[in-house]
Amino acid sequence: MRLKKYLYGGIQFVSIVDENDCPLDVYAAAYINSVLSRKAFNTTVRYSNELLFALCYFTNRSIDLTARVANGRLISYPEYLSFFDFCHHQKSAPLEPHVIPFLGVEDKHLRNAMTANLRAFSKVAPETIQGRVRRLRQYLEWLFDEFHGGKVVTDEVEDRFHKLISKLKLDEQSFGRNSDFNPVSTTDSVIPDSVFESLQEMILPESKHNPFKSSKVRNYLIVSLLEQTGIRRGALAKIKISDCRFHGSYDRISIYRSRGADVSDPRLEKPNQKTRSHEAIVNRSLMEKIKIYIDCIRPQFDQSKTHDFIFVSEKNSRGTSGQPLSLKTINNIFNKLSNALDFKVYPHMLRHKWNEKFSLAGQEQKIDGRLLEDMRRKAMGWSPRSTMGQVYNDKVLQRHTDEMMKRHQEILDNNK
Repeated sequence: MRLKKYLYGGIQFVSIVDENDCPLDVYAAAYINSVLSRKAFNTTVRYSNELLFALCYFTNRSIDLTARVANGRLISYPEYLSFFDFCHHQKSAPLEPHVIPFLGVEDKHLRNAMTANLRAFSKVAPETIQGRVRRLRQYLEWLFDEFHGGKVVTDEVEDRFHKLISKLKLDEQSFGRNSDFNPVSTTDSVIPDSVFESLQEMILPESKHNPFKSSKVRNYLIVSLLEQTGIRRGALAKIKISDCRFHGSYDRISIYRSRGADVSDPRLEKPNQKTRSHEAIVNRSLMEKIKIYIDCIRPQFDQSKTHDFIFVSEKNSRGTSGQPLSLKTINNIFNKLSNALDFKVYPHMLRHKWNEKFSLAGQEQKIDGRLLEDMRRKAMGWSPRSTMGQVYNDKVLQRHTDEMMKRHQEILDNNK
């Protein structure tokens, strides 16, 4: 049992298949393609993986979720508790972990204490557990509606179903909205300045420290664009030649979210812009280098003539030379840079670094805080009501607080 992604008519699909590549369950396939497919493709894949986790668990325990919902038997409370326990483990964990669930415990306080202890030893993030529980709940709700919607069911079945769903919702909500999770440290820079300077020097095509044997110009342009614009990896991978302003100010690139599938994109995992459309400002020098790459290097790869995407694969190991660059290749570029720097860097870190530098520049120029945030939202493609910028404001505030506390301590020390 595994997840399979495929293209049909230029459109991306995902399915849960068996060892023969056949859909495992027609209802699971219908749920994915009627409910989950309304989401962005990467979201559909994530939700499908959550469903796969649940189906693997119950199938290996000879529990047919479809049949259970169809006949009204559903899943028992102990069966659900066992699943909830397993949700705390990595996907690769053995199906029978060395944990003995106390299924007969009725005391509420003891149950809560056991749950808290279980979370303390969780092997996965809270949002992962929450997603797995949510996916099981929503799939059970969908199945129940498919089999029993608009039909008369016994009070006993309906009561058991609502109690089961209520329990799933309570466990799901117990993890909150992950509001305490902060991917950016409020004190340290996401990339120390010394490492950032080494990265800037290393990625230069002529640098003796450049870790790449080929594609040096392309990789330099990729890293430089991420650094200068703060755009996401997906937005960069979908930039087309026609998106660049190679005239007039010669300094900007249109970043936008595609509406529907881009049939001109042959990639299985089609990149996309996650946030709102906007224009990214790029210095003229870098834009001129991008134009040279488009005119002189890109045409060397025949398949580049079949599409308008700027960055292309320059290796032909699988006949992909000249095809649009994959997201995986961008990750590999950063993996190689990480090894050379002896510091883990990935594309999104440059987005955080851009925001750090933006905050410092605004502070130095004494730009009003509210105006600065409006400018940041525009540059990042965030909605007018987005509070994402508060993460970086907290970083600046923490820096000011640290400096004030140090000065205060120095005054106290001098008065002793």
